[in-house]
Amino acid sequence: MKRKILAATFSLMLTSCGKFGAVTNIDDIRRPSPAPSEVIHLSENPEISGYRPLNYDRQKGIWLSYIDLAPMLEAETAEEFEVRFDKACENIRELGCNTVYVHLRPFGDAVYESELYPKSDYICGEYDPLDIICDTAHGYDISVHGWINPLRLQTADRLSEIKGCQTAEWHASGDPAVQTVAGDEHLWLDPAYPEVRELIADGAAEIAENYDIDGIHYDDYFYPTTDPEFDAQCFAENGGGNTLEEWRTENISQMCREIYQSVKAVNSDIEVGISPQGNIENNYNFLYADVARWCSEEEFCDRIIPQIYFGYDNAVKPFSSTLAEWQEMSANGSVKMTIGLAVYKIGNEQEFTDKTGIIAQQIADCANCQGVSLYTYSSLFGEGSDSERIIKEKNAIMAELNKY
Repeated sequence: MKRKILAATFSLMLTSCGKFGAVTNIDDIRRPSPAPSEVIHLSENPEISGYRPLNYDRQKGIWLSYIDLAPMLEAETAEEFEVRFDKACENIRELGCNTVYVHLRPFGDAVYESELYPKSDYICGEYDPLDIICDTAHGYDISVHGWINPLRLQTADRLSEIKGCQTAEWHASGDPAVQTVAGDEHLWLDPAYPEVRELIADGAAEIAENYDIDGIHYDDYFYPTTDPEFDAQCFAENGGGNTLEEWRTENISQMCREIYQSVKAVNSDIEVGISPQGNIENNYNFLYADVARWCSEEEFCDRIIPQIYFGYDNAVKPFSSTLAEWQEMSANGSVKMTIGLAVYKIGNEQEFTDKTGIIAQQIADCANCQGVSLYTYSSLFGEGSDSERIIKEKNAIMAELNKY
């Protein structure tokens, strides 16, 4: 439900969840409670009325991408969508996860009701998926983090068909806020422009304001190219004495800061997380993402989730040494670190295919971090997930998460 929960309602919620007391709703009997070792965070801020975010010190997360959501969003009614998403929550909780990153804005669109972004083409019915997502997940004590891609937009053809939103108006007028990238069919926003950053920050605040969301999350879709022509005009006008690399890096950090500030202005207990690439050098050299700064300074994020999607035998970035690099870099800051792990590589990359239980071993290796997250849901619960191999992998992951 949208942000209409009063203190009395919240009190009833506490008594109905297995974490806090006896089950009072027969529907909740089948719903597993958080493990005793899990530290749960509910806002204690007396200034905040309405929904109090549900978060965990140690996240055990899973990414639910737009590809994972698409079959659920084919539901024509709210009831049918709820049944489909309920099954996903049941799977997620039984695996041992307590947090889900739900893809709400993959292409400058909205898998929710928005006044700023057009309705996602993936939604087939006349209902609000995010209301159902929040209510259903919270029934399983699963924390919901809204996952957005800040800069990527629809294709030019699709955006030309859309009316009544800022990105479509920029595109139609030839505004340089919207750019093309060679070899990419999608359009991209240019984060150098203050109005672009404002739109992105306002979009994050809109989700925080209108839904019972626990976090706002975004991943590594920062600058889509190193080509100087992408923003040559803006750099010539505003670059000052900086190099192009310095200027772009500051633009991305400023975007992150504005997202953080806009969300915290709505509710300081909503967690803001960033998931950069696991290769630290790539973040700087190709995406202009100052991950060391985000790890050590305040007002960029509460949690950083590097995608360490590498095996132990990776020739360029072995898992163990890459994990150590991230741990060292984040050691002196207050930002929590959760490690993204590549379950999607099982069956697709030799080391992950040859060694059963590699993800479970990586979870164990992350014991000193503040969590792990698995990419992606359909790799464990989609087509082929009933194979003997995937069942063994899930069982190994489940056993390790239950220790975590």
